[in-house]
Amino acid sequence: MELTLKGFKDSLSKSGVTEVPAPGVPFDPRVHEAVYEVNDDQTPDGIVVQELQKGYTLNGRLLRPAIVVVSKGRGSDSNKRDEIPREGQV
Repeated sequence: MELTLKGFKDSLSKSGVTEVPAPGVPFDPRVHEAVYEVNDDQTPDGIVVQELQKGYTLNGRLLRPAIVVVSKGRGSDSNKRDEIPREGQV
């Protein structure tokens, strides 16, 4: 099975198909699709921490984006976005 998979990947790479790098790289909306963010004290803000589905390019053009989870940085209350008050809440 592993030999067949290796042969298939080699055949694709000869045709110009490459995998989109994901874990440990900065989030790039051109090649990554973020599903959700996680608070992570160990990882800086905007870094891909997990790849859920591999992405591929063909000769530099995107075939399928990588589905990823992105770090939100430190989970503190000071980083929360201002909520828009609802009508009657001022």
